[in-house]
Amino acid sequence: MKYKICLIAHYGEDYLDYRLSFLKYLRKFGRDSFAIVPRDVYFNEINKTEFPVYFYKYSRSWKFFFDIIKTYSFFKKTLIKEKPNLVFTYKFFPNLLGIYVADKVGVKLKVATVAGLGFLENRKKYILIRIVFRIYMKVLTKADYIIVQNRDDKILFEKYHSINKVVLTNGSGVNKDMFLNIDHLPSDFKHKDLREINFLFCSRIIKEKGILELIDAFKSLLSQKQNLRLTIAGWFDNKNIEKKVLESIKGCEAISFLGYAKDVQKIILQSDCVVLPSYYPEGVPRSLTESLALSRPVITTNHKGCKETCIDGVNGYLVKPRDVSDLQEKLLSFVNLNKKEIDNMKSASLELFNNKFEEKKVFKTIVDKIFDK
Repeated sequence: MKYKICLIAHYGEDYLDYRLSFLKYLRKFGRDSFAIVPRDVYFNEINKTEFPVYFYKYSRSWKFFFDIIKTYSFFKKTLIKEKPNLVFTYKFFPNLLGIYVADKVGVKLKVATVAGLGFLENRKKYILIRIVFRIYMKVLTKADYIIVQNRDDKILFEKYHSINKVVLTNGSGVNKDMFLNIDHLPSDFKHKDLREINFLFCSRIIKEKGILELIDAFKSLLSQKQNLRLTIAGWFDNKNIEKKVLESIKGCEAISFLGYAKDVQKIILQSDCVVLPSYYPEGVPRSLTESLALSRPVITTNHKGCKETCIDGVNGYLVKPRDVSDLQEKLLSFVNLNKKEIDNMKSASLELFNNKFEEKKVFKTIVDKIFDK
């Protein structure tokens, strides 16, 4: 059977980098596939892609609540017009509204992808978030399948939904061939000072990603070791954390802040080790899976989503969340490795990527579960 497939995304860049590849992969199962994507800075680029796209208004903050009625009407109108018999939704807002609307208009198959809980992790602290969480779980009962990206989330969702309905994948999948297209790299990215050890933090910059703990641990390490560098690449969600980060690195020449970077592979290739000491409710952090694809050791937390990307002592180190001393110790452990040990970690990272996170492996897990074989 050929399905008319609709994919509802939560962010333009995410659609271009990951969801578009999935639609292409589904060609043998689909016909007249199309997407519904937020209208953002990627509008023109998305319009040049091969699948028809409908654009909706979406704010990546609590303000999205004000758009619910308008977006509900837009989703309903679009699905009635296109008549898909399979809908994939990605992340909180498309899962919440997209699955609900798809059920209302009678879409045959509905698949929601949960890439971490995000703000819903605070449901025990705040009554409003607890209410939203209950609504979310209620809506997801209307989905035929729920894709989760780490074992902790699988255990959680199986408390509210049947075991056969919850499908575990390893992240969103990374197309290594496309990601490793580095012919265009300028010469200054192909060569680095071999005497330096360059740590990289590459992520959206929020407190829960462990950025302040990393800066503290790295600055303490500088008093013991020379020729170290920390590169911070990412964007800030709020002015408060931006002020704290910029103040904490001010005057420290060993720390560089690059801001948002589109071609992250360039920066990853310049690093010796990628560090993400996150205690955020992750799915599987994209920066870590991409680092594995580029054979980079990782230092990350023994925290859900993050720990999926690291075998402690094999392709990097696991640290305790929020623990500056433990993080400093693991940074030092990496600095003290010899070249052969680092090369072994690089090989282990790539092997882990190939076994778990390569795009076709992730996509096949979903397809084998959803479609008739």
